[in-house]
Amino acid sequence: MKAIVSMLVLTHNAPEYVEKTIVSVAEHTKNVEYELVVVDNASEERTRNLVIELRERGLIHKLQLLDYNSLFAKGNNIAASLASENATHFLLLNSDVEVRSPEWLSTLLASHRQGISAYGIVASPPRRVDGYCLLIDAPLYRNYQLDERFQWWWSVTQLQANVLRDGYSVLGFEKHEQYLHHFGGKSGPSFTGAKGMDVCQLEVLSWFGINKIAIENPSRGRQLKDFGKKIVTSLVPIRQ
Repeated sequence: MKAIVSMLVLTHNAPEYVEKTIVSVAEHTKNVEYELVVVDNASEERTRNLVIELRERGLIHKLQLLDYNSLFAKGNNIAASLASENATHFLLLNSDVEVRSPEWLSTLLASHRQGISAYGIVASPPRRVDGYCLLIDAPLYRNYQLDERFQWWWSVTQLQANVLRDGYSVLGFEKHEQYLHHFGGKSGPSFTGAKGMDVCQLEVLSWFGINKIAIENPSRGRQLKDFGKKIVTSLVPIRQ
């Protein structure tokens, strides 16, 4: 089946990075059918005017302007609801990245197995992929969605746990600068009051099937060891 990718982009201020992201996507995305869906999270006037202009220029295919900041989880769920029904994959893409190669998306798709594939890895426990450029099969995203009780990054972690739990793949590219650069943190501190940021590590690890006994006493069980093997073998660096 031919891949059709709906890119889901949230914007909140930082217009210079928003423009860099969207223009670089348009300039460098080759040999992949895609649409760009943007949800603006109550940006200031300069950014809202920019995304309207980019929509008029045809670089944004669908645009939703919100009068409140829906943050990460709800914002992506809103964007997914706007995506074309025939999309085979969703790509969660931050609005502070720069695409650097025409092969950036085709490389991700070529390596993809049913589940999640992403540029960027978070090394701290639990080892997982980052969420700034995350590809997922559209039916899986529609089934799980992001849990809006965790308004920021933990929603992506829980999504990965659900995908792994049900037997699908999670793959991460550790080295990807030749394809895509992530600037990071350019939308400001508005996420600091997000719900679900204070989730404890024990709860996060429990999403992956690790219980308290195994965490505190690894010698009493194989859960941590087996969990580590599963994640390490699921996350592979890009081959130069």
